[in-house]
Amino acid sequence: MSVDYLLHTLLALWSVILGAFFGFVYEFFRLSHRMHPRATWLICIEDLLFALICSAGMMLLFFNLSFGRMRFYAFPGVVLGFVIWYYTLGRLFRRVCAAIARRLSPPIRYLKRVVCTQVQTVVIVRRAQRGFGTRRLIKRRSENVTSKNRSGG
Repeated sequence: MSVDYLLHTLLALWSVILGAFFGFVYEFFRLSHRMHPRATWLICIEDLLFALICSAGMMLLFFNLSFGRMRFYAFPGVVLGFVIWYYTLGRLFRRVCAAIARRLSPPIRYLKRVVCTQVQTVVIVRRAQRGFGTRRLIKRRSENVTSKNRSGG
């Protein structure tokens, strides 16, 4: 049985490329994690989604380049690609995203304040229309008074 070295080489190279792609995808999950750091259930779901993406990528890699056989050297290749992405283009990507966030932060904060003010205004108006809870208090007192009058007290 002959060994096809071209397929082994392609598998090794594509595993490094796939690892870099996983690093790129993970940057978006990282940004999403920073948008909602306290929603641990959402972070867990996102991490599971990332794991599914990685699993699908590895399955496609193995099925297409090694006829479904898992080759050990593909796993370190993916890790190598991820690390290469993280320390080269990933750094640049994170810096660009940070610069964009710095530029967008003041207008977003302003819009957030405007929206929160509008929402709070609507909430206060609705509570005022309901009497700020005094209707229940008046109703309870009137029920107590009518029950005392009926009981003769």
